Amino acid sequence: MNRNDFDGVIVDLDGTMVDTLGDFDVALNRMLGDLGLPGVSRSFIENTVGKGSEHLIRSTLAQVHGDMALYDRAWQCYQRHYLAINGDFAPVYAGAAEGVAALKAQGLKLACVTNKPLAFAQPLLAKKGLLALFAAVFGGDSFERKKPDPLPLLRACE
Repeated sequence: MNRNDFDGVIVDLDGTMVDTLGDFDVALNRMLGDLGLPGVSRSFIENTVGKGSEHLIRSTLAQVHGDMALYDRAWQCYQRHYLAINGDFAPVYAGAAEGVAALKAQGLKLACVTNKPLAFAQPLLAKKGLLALFAAVFGGDSFERKKPDPLPLLRACE
């Protein structure tokens, strides 16, 4: 493959550029504490992330509570806690910033497409010094469907 074969690159955020498992762990377990529910392990979270916050919260409630009656309250708690710690427990992977910068230096247009809500994705990228590298950032709430559905990737290409 030749550099001239393409004009841009789409990069994921969570688990690709930034190890956000620590943020998920802290925010999710603080939410569970607020609800008087037992915490979950990092391994549970690691096996559950990747399909958006709604899925993470539903899966967690199913694991520790057995029903979704607390979902709305859980969602509000999670959002509050995640916003408060966004990026505090999430290191950038070694070489990720340099790799993205090298792609940009080649003249490629870069887009970040993540399932993280845009209101969390942009501040996280800014906090980690990555936001300026991207021509566009799309969150899980930017389109009517989330990854792994191909729609967000196709729209980002447009």
